[in-house]
Amino acid sequence: MKKIFLAAFAALFAFSSCVKDEMYPYPTIADISNTIAYDETEDVTVTATVTAFVDIQEVNLFYKTGSSAAQKVKMTASGSTYTGIIPAQPMGTEVTYYIEATTDGGTTTSPEGKYTVGVIPIDFTPLKLNELNGNDKFIEIINTGSAPINIKGIKIFKDTKDVWTGPNRELAAGAFLLLYSEDVTGAGGKHEGYDSELVFTSGLSAKKAVRVQLTDPVKKDLDDFNLVTVSKTAPASYSRVPDGTGKWFFTPATPGIKNSTDNTDPVTGLM
Repeated sequence: MKKIFLAAFAALFAFSSCVKDEMYPYPTIADISNTIAYDETEDVTVTATVTAFVDIQEVNLFYKTGSSAAQKVKMTASGSTYTGIIPAQPMGTEVTYYIEATTDGGTTTSPEGKYTVGVIPIDFTPLKLNELNGNDKFIEIINTGSAPINIKGIKIFKDTKDVWTGPNRELAAGAFLLLYSEDVTGAGGKHEGYDSELVFTSGLSAKKAVRVQLTDPVKKDLDDFNLVTVSKTAPASYSRVPDGTGKWFFTPATPGIKNSTDNTDPVTGLM
């Protein structure tokens, strides 16, 4: 009798060991992010990590604007990272989107994401004008914050005229960004061949009243140097002392480095 029981148990064990554990059939969607639409010319790239215990059949991005029907974009894979492109939309457009991933076992839908074209989720307020020089024709910007800032889309206005727009690059915390006038970067100029993305399209005088404004991409003021009365020709630079936070003084030129505290003389005539 004992031998019969053991044989039956062995047969049951052999049968049960042949039955595979069922895999969880649904995909997982995580780490969803999108790039920024600075203006109406910018496509937006949406990425996500999609994984599953079984084969993934397809991953699609759905987006809509206003009351329009959702548009579908097939996402492409690089390993477990999937990418889809939402085409450029007019300024001010609110875009909502979600992702659907499908396997043989079912479909998973992500939570909804959204963005508004031209609304930039970056704090630009640590960016300040730091040094202006009408003799050597440069404008210096400083990042007074504790984190890098992508300066894409920020603007310089000279006497209310738009003369420079920031390129797609980061300015490190505490770092200086040096812009030169086109007057000194052209052929034969003192700074010929200077990085073309850091050249502003106007002159800069040490003898005349001048207004230089720094704005974010939607033209909200970050800083404003408005000299309405010229008390004397600037011997070198108009500089903030201390850097980024202090008042304006006449100082020796210090392009791209910490402002001098030597021979400082307060700048009068500022609004």
